[in-house]
Amino acid sequence: MIYELVKKETKEHIFSRKGIGFLFIVSILLSIMSFGFISVKELSLLDQPSIVMTTFKLLLGINILISMVIGSTMVAGEKEKGTLESLLLTPLTKRKIIIGKLIAILVFWLTVTLISLPYFIVLSNGTSMLPTILFYLYVVGTVLVISFSSIALIFSTILASTKNAMIVGLMIFLITLVPMFLSTTMKKAGFAKLIQSYSPISASMKTMKDLFINKLGALDILVGMVPVFVFFVLALSVSLLISKKVDFLGGE
Repeated sequence: MIYELVKKETKEHIFSRKGIGFLFIVSILLSIMSFGFISVKELSLLDQPSIVMTTFKLLLGINILISMVIGSTMVAGEKEKGTLESLLLTPLTKRKIIIGKLIAILVFWLTVTLISLPYFIVLSNGTSMLPTILFYLYVVGTVLVISFSSIALIFSTILASTKNAMIVGLMIFLITLVPMFLSTTMKKAGFAKLIQSYSPISASMKTMKDLFINKLGALDILVGMVPVFVFFVLALSVSLLISKKVDFLGGE
């Protein structure tokens, strides 16, 4: 039964006109960036690790945003359309409904990785970076996408409004990005230091640099990734907990 739900969600959100539009946008952005690395003089001077890191940051940032937009509509959208009651009448538990929706978002992300793979193969040509790229793409990228999608589903369930869920979810994502826009000095004090220490985005960007540039060992990388996996466990656990405690029928 959960397969049927995943099929329904992928048809409505991933392989619909909107979903295909998102995939097209990702393809265009990757093409523009790849072309820029070749044609723009300043960008063409970057070393290959920096090029791969820049491309991955763009890919991950865009797809977290898209996944959160999709996640924000998955429960609240059902309430707004009046289709949630029929879904709740199926044999699926509320927890399995949330899991099915997360799997559909995962299908979107895996589709994006397949689209992006040829770009990364070309950008890493002549180096031994491809295994590291695959690890970051399919492990770290997947963990982050599912984590933030879980956040979007939490607010989609609680707020029962697509617009409100999207706004709150995106605000949380933007807060985790704060350290990326601050100077090194500002990152060492106050609220920015707190976010820098615990933000999954900051941790993933730091470990990416440690992998591609600093060439640190596996143990150092795993330690640096702790905030990413802790955030994943917390976000997924809360989304499953909310699925049991919140009355899905009480929409706006």
